[in-house]
Amino acid sequence: MKKARSNPGSRRRPRPRLPEWTSGPTTTTTDDLDGVPVEVRTIQPYQAVKAYTCPGCHSIIGEGTGHLVVVPLLDPDDRRHWHRSCWSRRHRRRPR
Repeated sequence: MKKARSNPGSRRRPRPRLPEWTSGPTTTTTDDLDGVPVEVRTIQPYQAVKAYTCPGCHSIIGEGTGHLVVVPLLDPDDRRHWHRSCWSRRHRRRPR
């Protein structure tokens, strides 16, 4: 007796993982961080494939957690990953 396939007509292959900047819909806006112009990119949960430390609360942003990537326009290599709520409250945080 043959084993029944779960979806007999399916020939779909698993989707390859793309770098976070190229996969899926993202939202990009411009803002400023302490007077420095930055680009703010929204990372969807399915795009978050690594863990990062949020500079706003110094907590871990885990894999699969939607968050924001803040990229300074003058120094794109200095990008930081923020929780959405930490980014929205960045003007109220105390210096450490």
